[in-house]
Order: sequence, then structure tokens, then C-alpha cells
Amino acid sequence: MNRVIRKTASRLAMGAWLVAVWLLLWGRADGATVVSGVAVAAAAYGAARLPAAPVLTRIRPVRLAEAVLEFIADLLVSSVVVAWHAIRDPARVRGALIEVETRSRSELVLLAVTLSLTLRPGSVIIDIDTRRSTLLVHGLPVRDRDEAEEVRRRVLGTERRLMRALPYAHDADPAKGEDR
Repeated sequence: MNRVIRKTASRLAMGAWLVAVWLLLWGRADGATVVSGVAVAAAAYGAARLPAAPVLTRIRPVRLAEAVLEFIADLLVSSVVVAWHAIRDPARVRGALIEVETRSRSELVLLAVTLSLTLRPGSVIIDIDTRRSTLLVHGLPVRDRDEAEEVRRRVLGTERRLMRALPYAHDADPAKGEDR
């Protein structure tokens, strides 16, 4: 019985997460948007047979608040950078595909990293290879190797902050500088 309750709670949590993302995408939380978000989340579960959300066992609230604040700062900076390049000379803006090896084995951290990156202007997750623990990220603007490395550093920084906020027993502690 306990397993059924946990599975149901996990699916409800994932559904709530999908509705929250829906609301963020629309930028408002009126009744019609909430109802349509619930309908879309239910349809997504029905069509894709989405897995249950990963179980969250611990949260570090201060670290989570830091990760959220840094996400907001990254969101603002990336918005300004992409807007500047779009206004200045959109024909010369170049992007690149960058492979990033992740450190975390937590599905929840991976989900949070991919959502964070996809919500920021100038970055999109193209592929996730869970076997090799890699993300294929499209970064914008990227004109040379140094800027590609900066995209990689930003992705790993996001992952590190989220690993600190949402610790997973099978991950090294990024606060102590440990590797896998």
C-alpha cells in the first residue's frame, strides 16, 4: 500500500511540475491557463506514459534559494545578451552544439538542469544520453572555442548548484569538490 501511495504522490508531483512549466511558458496563472495546463499534463501522461517523478529525499533550502537566485540572474543576463546580438547584427549570430558530461546520477537534478537551461534564452537541450551521462546543448551566441567552453562551464555550474540544493546519495558532494 505504501508503494502505491508513493507512486501516486510521485505522479501527482510530476503533474504539478508540468502544470507549473505550462504556467511559466504562458506567463500567467488564470483559471483557463491552469485548467488547460492540467489537461495538457494529463494528455502527456496518457500519450507518453511518463515515468513517476524521482523521489526527493532531502532539500537544502538555503542552497535551493541560491540556485533559484542564480537562475534568475542567468535568465536576465542571457536575455540581455541574446537581445543585444539579435538587435545588433542577427545575421552574424552563430551557435554551436556542445557536449557536456554531467556528474550527477540523480534524475531529479538532471530534470532541473534541463528545465533551467531550456528556459534561458540562448540555450536548448538537444539530446540527453543517460548511458554516457552527457547533454548535447545548443548554445547561442558561440563564435569560438572559448565561448563554447563558457557555455559548458555555465551548464556545469547550474548542475553543481542543483546538486548542492537537491543532494542525491549516489553523487559526490559538489560542496567538497569531490568527483564521481
